[in-house]
This record gives sequence, C-alpha cells and structure tokens, in this order.
Amino acid sequence: MKTNRMATQVKESAPIDDRMLDAMIGQTRPRIERAMKLLRRPQARVGVISSPLGRLLIAESDRGLAAIHFLFIDGAERTLAMLRKKFDLIENEASARRIGAEIDRVFEGDFSAMAHPVDLSLVESDFQRRAYASLRKVPPGAVITYHGLAATVGQPDSQRAIGNTMASNPVPIFVPCHRVIRSDGTIGNYGGGVDNKIKLLRAEGFEVGRDLRLPSRAVMGHRRTGIFCRPDCSAARRADPAKMLIFADAKCAGHAGLRACKLCKPA
Repeated sequence: MKTNRMATQVKESAPIDDRMLDAMIGQTRPRIERAMKLLRRPQARVGVISSPLGRLLIAESDRGLAAIHFLFIDGAERTLAMLRKKFDLIENEASARRIGAEIDRVFEGDFSAMAHPVDLSLVESDFQRRAYASLRKVPPGAVITYHGLAATVGQPDSQRAIGNTMASNPVPIFVPCHRVIRSDGTIGNYGGGVDNKIKLLRAEGFEVGRDLRLPSRAVMGHRRTGIFCRPDCSAARRADPAKMLIFADAKCAGHAGLRACKLCKPA
C-alpha cells in the first residue's frame, strides 16, 4: 500500500517547467566553466626557424610570444622545461615561420613587425615585468642605458638587477633588450651574442663602430619635453635619466616626433 501511494504521488507531481530547467542550468554553467578552466592548461605552439640571427626556438601562446631562444647558445632544454610548467606544448612549424617572417621584415626596415604581442608567463618577478613593459616603449632607432631603464621603474640604483633582467629576457628581439646599453656609450653584452646585438642595432640605424660604441652623431632625446640635444648640451646633462633616450641621429629623433634643441642646434 505504501509503495502504491508513493507511485501515485510521483505520477501526480507537476512536471519540471522547461524555463525552470533552463534557469537551473544557467545558474550552474558559470561554476562548471570555472572548474573546467582550472582543469585546462593553456597551449603554446613551438617550432624552430632559421633567421638572420641564427636558428631560433619559438614558442607562441594564444596571448602572444612566450619564448625565443637562440639555439647556438646552451639552455634550450631549460627553456622547454620552463614552458612545460605553464603550457601544453604543440609542435607547430607554421606558427614559428610566421614569427620568422616578422623578424625578416625587421631587417628589411619594417619595425612595425616588432609590435607582435608578447606573453610574459615565464616571468615571475613584478620588477622584471615592469622593466620589460617600459623597455617595449623604447622605439626602434633609440636605446636606453641600464641606469635609465632602472630609473623608469622607480629604482635608479638597481642597474645590476636590470642587467640580470635583460640577461633572462624570455622574448628577446620583441622585448628589445638589444636597445639597452652602458652609460659610457658602449653597447654592452647581449644574451644572443654581441654580434647579434650589433646586427639588430645596425638594422635600426645605429652605426656601431669597432670599439662597440654608439656613433658620435647620436643625440639625446627627452620624452617629456619632446626635445633632442647633442650629448654635450647642458640641457641634456641636467635631464632626468628616466625620461632620456639616445637616438641614432637627428633623423631618427625627428621620426619619433621630437624637435631639435634651440640651444645646441643638433644637426
């Protein structure tokens, strides 16, 4: 008798309205999607290319370039291990070739190719992230000193930390650590080799001499005032290093939107 009453109650209960069911599913879906995101790992497409800078290992995620490694330098296994901690790696030579084509365009004078988005997932330090973000604002045809870059992140005495940050840059070329030089005007070191640093600087207009110094026709540009000066100009010497860039010549400074100083009248 009891079983019959329960069956009767089930039969007599009202069916679940479709709209009510949709609402229940809608309330549950965000929680399910959040849980699935935790389970899924982002992917990175990996490939090897030949370039004017040698053979390169390229890794690109959906957010941008995650790693570029010069294969003639030891450490490719370490780079891949770091990538595997953050991504599921997928071999994709077509993706790598697209990046290679952009690097070729740089050596043909098309610097817009270097605006490719980057993914700094391999960077753990906030200081390093801020340094890389600031460095990406240095345009082609200009360089900044280690001291100047340290000043842009609010720590002008952290030049050594800036040097270490440049040495560990996971995305060289596109995070342009080749545009960071010493305060004495020499170009300094480069994780991809000094020869490659010279190639990149020359592609961007710098006539680097045998002494590894910038050319004498380089000018100092002030990003806040929008004025460029000769290096020996008193206005340039007084300027805030965090606001100063060194341009290959007056033409490069002009292309960046700066105007010539009326005191020193740089050519």
